[in-house]
Amino acid sequence: MPEVLRADRCALSKIFHGSGFLCFKSNVFYQLCVLTDIEVVVNGFYNFIECNVFYQLCVLLLFLLDCCVLTSYRFRFFVFVDSHKWADDAPNYQLRGVEQVSPNTGIKRYIPDSPSSLTPAKGMLFDTVDDAYNFYKTYAEAGGWTVRKGTQHENRGIVINKYFFCSKEGQKDFRLVDTLVEQPSDRWVRRVPSKRTGCQAAIRIKLTDAKKYLLYHFTEAHNHDFVHEEDLHLLKENMGINRAHEEMINKMSHLNIGPVRAFNIMKEVYGGFDKVGATKVDFKNFKKELNLFIGEFDAEMFVKRPMSKKEFLPNFSCEYETTDEGVLKCIFWADEDMKRNYYMFGDVISFDATYKRNKYNMMFVPFTGIDNHNRNVTLGAAILGSETAETYSWLLRLIKNAYGYAPPVIVTDQDPAMKRARLCMWHIMDKLTTKVGAALCSNTDFRKRLSAVVWTDSLLPEAFDADWAAILNDFGLTDHEWLTYIYGLRESWIPAYYREEEMSGLMRTSSRSESENHFFGKISNPKCTLVEFLSHLDTTIEAQRHEHRKNDHDTRYTNPGEWSDFVLEKQAAQIYTRTIFLDVQLEIQHAIHRCTSVRLDDAGDFIKFFIKDLDQPCSSFFEVMIREEDVTVKFICNRFEQFGLLCSHIFCVLQILDIREFPKQYILRRWTREAVPNSSPESILTDGGDPYRSEEVNRCVREISHATEYVVNKLISKFDKLSDFRDHIKQFMSVADEAQINAPPKTRRNRFAELLGVAPESTATIRVPVGTRFKGCGSHKRLKSQKEQAISQSGSKRRQCSLCKKYGYNRVTCWKYTVAVPEAGASRNVEGNEDTIREGDVATVVEGDGPGSNDADDVFYTSGNDADMDDEDMAE
Repeated sequence: MPEVLRADRCALSKIFHGSGFLCFKSNVFYQLCVLTDIEVVVNGFYNFIECNVFYQLCVLLLFLLDCCVLTSYRFRFFVFVDSHKWADDAPNYQLRGVEQVSPNTGIKRYIPDSPSSLTPAKGMLFDTVDDAYNFYKTYAEAGGWTVRKGTQHENRGIVINKYFFCSKEGQKDFRLVDTLVEQPSDRWVRRVPSKRTGCQAAIRIKLTDAKKYLLYHFTEAHNHDFVHEEDLHLLKENMGINRAHEEMINKMSHLNIGPVRAFNIMKEVYGGFDKVGATKVDFKNFKKELNLFIGEFDAEMFVKRPMSKKEFLPNFSCEYETTDEGVLKCIFWADEDMKRNYYMFGDVISFDATYKRNKYNMMFVPFTGIDNHNRNVTLGAAILGSETAETYSWLLRLIKNAYGYAPPVIVTDQDPAMKRARLCMWHIMDKLTTKVGAALCSNTDFRKRLSAVVWTDSLLPEAFDADWAAILNDFGLTDHEWLTYIYGLRESWIPAYYREEEMSGLMRTSSRSESENHFFGKISNPKCTLVEFLSHLDTTIEAQRHEHRKNDHDTRYTNPGEWSDFVLEKQAAQIYTRTIFLDVQLEIQHAIHRCTSVRLDDAGDFIKFFIKDLDQPCSSFFEVMIREEDVTVKFICNRFEQFGLLCSHIFCVLQILDIREFPKQYILRRWTREAVPNSSPESILTDGGDPYRSEEVNRCVREISHATEYVVNKLISKFDKLSDFRDHIKQFMSVADEAQINAPPKTRRNRFAELLGVAPESTATIRVPVGTRFKGCGSHKRLKSQKEQAISQSGSKRRQCSLCKKYGYNRVTCWKYTVAVPEAGASRNVEGNEDTIREGDVATVVEGDGPGSNDADDVFYTSGNDADMDDEDMAE
């Protein structure tokens, strides 16, 4: 008799969602059953998805209920579903092997159905213990179970007896926990299931007089069923990290890709989770063990890697400094390509010490220049542990020793430790709102007028001084302290004062360093170790040099469009790189179409041309002086001195005089195609003569991968040939399985050292810094910047104490900031009344610094409230 079941809400909700009746809510049918007292009778599985008649009845019932026809009737529906139909669709897991049942005891035994050629037999001989283990392991894999190594007996280091068991051999001892007895709070027991069943399947081997291992015992039967082929990859024995996985995790970490994403990438590449051969947990554990291997030897490994390059690679520079306690203080390094770029592009360098991308909060300082494609190029790198004048002096001294001369111009932010560097204009102008007030900058044209005289390079120093004084006088800021201070530094950041210097217009701000920091940040993270950071840096430098090579290639093998028949335009296309030529081409086109000569005068050996620029109708004529004998040009705009390129007004004169050859004295090599040779792609990755890194093996692996991808790409449309190649690879896989490997496998520690390109350390002579702090590194609570404080104060009235007349607090909290406490537990406010010290207030002891001072009396109590502290900072 079928079982009578009351329809429940969950089952009916699934029915209606899966049946396509989207107009029904999930509980409509349940309410219908309650109203009409429907009882659903199901035989076996109560699944109504294919019961179309049942759906029609439901719709009819809902219609009758809406029409108020059914009010007090009771219905009973009997729905019979063929359970055999659903059983046929269920997964069919048939037993592997041969099942034998004892007629007396009913105990089941399972015999693997492995091929006879793989089945062990008594009397077999093996050369080594590993040969016996591999043979038994192959037999187990063919049958759907796994092997575990067992007991062995040795005599003078030689194995004379060895057992190999089924992995389900033995029983796990479960620790019973009495739930009625109170357990310690820190006790935590993991509920891990056991796979042990007490299986007796095993083989035993022993050493004979002929130095062979004889199989003298073999138990074939198991007391458990076997794993199906599609689930073999889920066995723990078939999962683990191999060399390919280790290389993938390490290479992906160079791109700032974690182990989980590396696992997902391998899953997509291999075609499924079952093809990877490991789990996400295995990948994460390997990465964790790799970081533990680095551990306290991080600074030691980090320093030794560039020092090893310095020993084996020519023209590689590296110097570092430690404290008396052996803590890494700072390090600087530059390879041969960086030096070559410095000699060509080191006329102006951007220096920004605000980038932190390691777990120790040490400062990474790249030296950034501009290459012949107007792109960023790294000229050197350093990591600093402090921002002091002493540290910067040490760094600049090393730069001079490494390159042979100090950089002519360094552009940096307004750092007091860098006194002689050119200051970043953007950082200074960004402080304008904070220093002079938001109201003045927003409601007047003060900022616009000041920016007009600061950012231009057409003014002479005398004109700048006059305009600056006029602006400050108009707005009553003549005695402003900060404006007076930065005006005193005008020679370090105003273009009018260094317009005569060579290449002075290339960099006026440290935006190049900001761009470089963003570039490094895409392949690094602030939680990495120093060793990892060095690998990330090598990856970014390699990408930068690859981009430079690509730009050189595009310049050589592409032709730009010519806009005119001017012969100098065609010559410029063959002289300059593609990016620079596009800039020169714009100047030439402007000279042809928008500039004209009004008159000319003789000026001794020179001819003075008066050029009218149609794009600047309000300006006077531009005077260009030229000597025809050697094509020497003089022009007040100084574009060639500032940027190394001629302006449109000079090109206009050259066209008028019909100059047929580009003046060689106005061709700077730094902008030409052959400014520097391309670096070798392996120049970053090689470690010179590092004996712990098998570069030849890695190169061979890359060649095999490349060859395989090449063949697949060629044969992708020829399935027969592709199948033959697959069979060939599989055949060689069997040869590899039978290959005798005499060399012992590398330990995990040595494998880690090989991946990182370092030597495994035993003692650390260079230690990592702890608690490194810099200016502006912040605190545990958010502090308001001066700019934010100025903006907030401009629109709101400041709080003032009515007692002491100071700002930042009121009379209720005045005692927290001004009252000294003569004795513990009480304090007196200004009016002389005692106030009890509240719980949570912090006592700060200030030591006396003069004769007769009493330390016991110099105790002041301040509140630990963050809001009050912010008020105090604002008052300052």
